[in-house]
Amino acid sequence: MEENKDFLNECMNIINTTIYKVFKIDINDEQEKQILGAYLFGMFNGLGHEKNIKPVDIQGAMIQILNEKLNYSLESAVQFSQFLINSTDKNFHPTMFAIIHRGLEGYFMYKDGRNEELSRDFHDIIEVVKTAT
Repeated sequence: MEENKDFLNECMNIINTTIYKVFKIDINDEQEKQILGAYLFGMFNGLGHEKNIKPVDIQGAMIQILNEKLNYSLESAVQFSQFLINSTDKNFHPTMFAIIHRGLEGYFMYKDGRNEELSRDFHDIIEVVKTAT
């Protein structure tokens, strides 16, 4: 149980140190929030894999962060986290699948302190998605 609390604290630390300094999203832009959510889901899965955290605990942390940090209602956070889980199947949603995997790579950039590279990677995704829509 303690490892789950530590995992959640590490996830909170990731978002607290990146959301405004590295990712710099418009929290009122739903598309940017969804992209960030998918990217963070990838990052949290990287951390979870490293710490041997169960997938259900990663989902729990994701729901809490979507609710507390990205201002989703609890119901919307649960639905979005399930959508992200479903998106780990490339055939379900290829774009979100790609963003999640970029987030997984982003975790290692974050861990290595490569914040400029992390910011560029994230903003490249935002630019590509916004151009395509």
